[in-house]
Amino acid sequence: MRKFTIAIVASLTASLMAATAYARDIVDMTGRTVTVPDKIERVVTLGSVPVINSFVFAVGKADTLAMGLPVRFNPKRWAWQFVFAPQLKTGPDLQDANYGPDVEKIVSAQPDVALSFEKSTADVLGNSGVPTVLLRIQTPEDVKAGVKLVGDLLGNTQVGDEYAKYFDATLARIAAKVDAIPQDKRPTALYLNPANMTQPHLVAEWWLRAGGARSVTDDGRSEEVLTLSTETVVGANPDFIVLSDPGHIEALKKDATLSQLDAVKNDRILVAPMGAHTWGNRTVEQILTVLWAASQFHPDQFPHAELVAEVKNFYATFFKADLSDAQVESILSNGRAGS
Repeated sequence: MRKFTIAIVASLTASLMAATAYARDIVDMTGRTVTVPDKIERVVTLGSVPVINSFVFAVGKADTLAMGLPVRFNPKRWAWQFVFAPQLKTGPDLQDANYGPDVEKIVSAQPDVALSFEKSTADVLGNSGVPTVLLRIQTPEDVKAGVKLVGDLLGNTQVGDEYAKYFDATLARIAAKVDAIPQDKRPTALYLNPANMTQPHLVAEWWLRAGGARSVTDDGRSEEVLTLSTETVVGANPDFIVLSDPGHIEALKKDATLSQLDAVKNDRILVAPMGAHTWGNRTVEQILTVLWAASQFHPDQFPHAELVAEVKNFYATFFKADLSDAQVESILSNGRAGS
């Protein structure tokens, strides 16, 4: 019966969409050409929902999101998603028990377009008449390209160039100070997930370096996730350890071996800020990660007040969200969203 219902809904949706005048094609980040409506008012994101949402937020189109945050994402940890798009609190969860797309619910949400990282999702939704645009985000250049693509898709065609200009100008300002710091004055650092002993994201090699640190895993690697042994971490003995989850602090301190690292004994454990997404991972907030890192590694060169002002400017300019100083401090401390 469920398959029959899905087939009916998909058929009706396909018929309705066939009667709609499509005005343009979009080439997504995998090279696929996707035909989309001229005006897009309802968007659903599937799979890695928070990070994809961050791109929708960044082009000033948070109000187009027509679904909820999937239950697998802890609402306390992802509370800023609800600040930027309140409807995510009550919208439908469009993923099934195995975290795959629930086609019946997606079709019922009547989206104009879906955004995902997964080609398998695009293949499934293609049969139901829902155009699906794929993103591929790994490098800083991908972040800029993703903002341009989503902006063009959702009718904010100037935001891609504005974001790229802001990104490059901010990076240049940071580099002007970092480049003057001798290598031997730059601390060593490790971006670590101690729960599974990995360096979880390749992009961290870039922002650690740009922020004035020497990453102990920056050896020209190409893999997205780098598995580490305890022996390797102990041998590297970084000056700073950067985490993505504040809950991992206790894991470090309670581990008989890792607790002996200089970074742990000297209280040089940092937790990456958390806004729409974890800043240390792939997100449109990536450029802010560089400034935050620089402010941690070289506070004399990058004062905290400058960081707070830049964060407020970023969210006001791109997310169309005017945050208080207290809210910014909550993001910077990886705390819960303020009111």
